[in-house]
Amino acid sequence: MKIVILLPKMHAGAELALNKLLRRPDLEIIGIIRSDISVFSKKYWKYMRYGIRRAGLFYAIVIGLMVYFEFIGVALAGLFYWHRKRAWRTSSKLAKIHNLKLHDTDNINSKASIKILKSWKSDVIVSLSFDQILKKEVIEIPKLAALNMHPGLLPKYRGIWPNFWKLLNREKYAGVTIHHIAEEVDAGEIIAQMRFPIKDQDSKVSLSLKSAHHGSKLLAKTLTKMKRGSKLKPLKIKGKPKYYSLPNKQQFAAFFSRGKKLFNLARIWEKFGRKI
Repeated sequence: MKIVILLPKMHAGAELALNKLLRRPDLEIIGIIRSDISVFSKKYWKYMRYGIRRAGLFYAIVIGLMVYFEFIGVALAGLFYWHRKRAWRTSSKLAKIHNLKLHDTDNINSKASIKILKSWKSDVIVSLSFDQILKKEVIEIPKLAALNMHPGLLPKYRGIWPNFWKLLNREKYAGVTIHHIAEEVDAGEIIAQMRFPIKDQDSKVSLSLKSAHHGSKLLAKTLTKMKRGSKLKPLKIKGKPKYYSLPNKQQFAAFFSRGKKLFNLARIWEKFGRKI
């Protein structure tokens, strides 16, 4: 069963999940498609302008830097600890080591990207925090399924920054959902889900990395079942769907007033130095 992974460049959680998936000899990952979210991309600055409209200049800068805070923390841990253990590699290094096909695009729905994706003849496409919305033509390319590993409990936490909203809403549990990709964001049939407790010291970033850690295991089990030909029945999960966007100024203020944190580099090292 040939698998293609979709992920953003420099996304710590997605790259950690990719590392774990590639350690599974029973999963045949043949290629990676990456979305560019660097400061040199038009998409990044479009994202920043949206952040300014939502939360003002100061918090928009925080939103923009969060992309790099998360990656820098994991990169430092990778350099000083995981790299010695050969436990963590960037997607570029992994592509070389595993001889994977690699395509970078700012538009997955473009004719060029669709042509490349079709030529790879995948059975399954898997999105790991991919930041582009897939249109019907892309969703229908794989023979078996297009799946998303969402770092939140659906249907309650659709949209972006789910771990921020869980902390703001004082949830006791975070979780990961595996679902079929539909044209509507995070609205496809749910086929697997798990949850884990939120601890007092957790931050947005630590929950994102925990989601990658636990989610990659759940995803691997799901893909293995698909490979064996098992029929994965949709889960019937109660709850009213709710879509979340970027927080506004008042929501950021409430988040920090409750003692919540966006990131803690020391916790990244402590929590994942021996687990990822």
